Amino acid sequence: MTGKITVGSLMLFFFGLSVIFDIFILKILFFSEAILLFICSRIFCKSHNTCCKESSGTVSGKIGAYLINLDRAEERLHFVMPSVAALGFAVERIPAVDGETLSQKEIESIADIELYKFFFKMFPEKGTIGCALSHEKAWRRFLESDNEFAIIFEDDVEFDPEKLRKIAESAIEKKALWDILNFETKHDGHPVCISKNVCGHSIVFYLTNVTHAGCYLINRRAARELTKKFYPIKMPSDHYFTTSWEFDLKFAGIEPRIVSQKFGDSFIKTSPCKKIKIPFILFINAIYQIQRAVLHFTYNFFCLYFPGLK
Repeated sequence: MTGKITVGSLMLFFFGLSVIFDIFILKILFFSEAILLFICSRIFCKSHNTCCKESSGTVSGKIGAYLINLDRAEERLHFVMPSVAALGFAVERIPAVDGETLSQKEIESIADIELYKFFFKMFPEKGTIGCALSHEKAWRRFLESDNEFAIIFEDDVEFDPEKLRKIAESAIEKKALWDILNFETKHDGHPVCISKNVCGHSIVFYLTNVTHAGCYLINRRAARELTKKFYPIKMPSDHYFTTSWEFDLKFAGIEPRIVSQKFGDSFIKTSPCKKIKIPFILFINAIYQIQRAVLHFTYNFFCLYFPGLK
């Protein structure tokens, strides 16, 4: 660490003070810096289109499709299976871990309750832990196979099978550009194009945080790295696999987006979340959120423009 004052460190300082003292001018300072960060990201986005270098290879290896589905969610299975099967890849159903069957003792044995509380201002929900365990189960099944790539689905997604298959195969031709390629993404993310003309879509990096893990393509290296640091669980799976700086991975997405979550109510959030409002936890959470934002932006910026230095 150096002693330099950065936009990120100033944001952290003013946001922390604004949370503690609830002073309007401090909030103004924080949001003005957030706006500055946003403007910088848009400048980088525009300039990148003229300097993006593309690395591509040839299609090799096999793609396996892994569908995460609860045993008690038969209706969801009937909804999504025809689309997954129509892709033409070998499909394996992954029986999801039912979070509702987990005891508090089991959750405490596999999750870091204190860190989770600071990161998300709440205690881990059973459904969220079950979902995370289910994705880890899919990664391990993929690594046990001889597939080079896995496309992993949750059971509530909707998509055009022909389009998704063509984009997945086209993206594999450019496999040096990504380790995880997300198809079902929430939040804007301020995308920056790294490769155009992927069946009329673009492969992008996101300069700000995105979430959701309803459908994504992953290579074996990413699956190995994600399983190595999976325990104890400190966050939901869709937050965990986007922390690419933790694993030296390239997390990318497809724009415009082609997969959406459509089927029914969530099986994860069955009741309203109870947020923790203790001032100290709010302060630590603010620090974490700013730190994550700065790391996310910086890592992806260096992946874009200085790939040899990341």
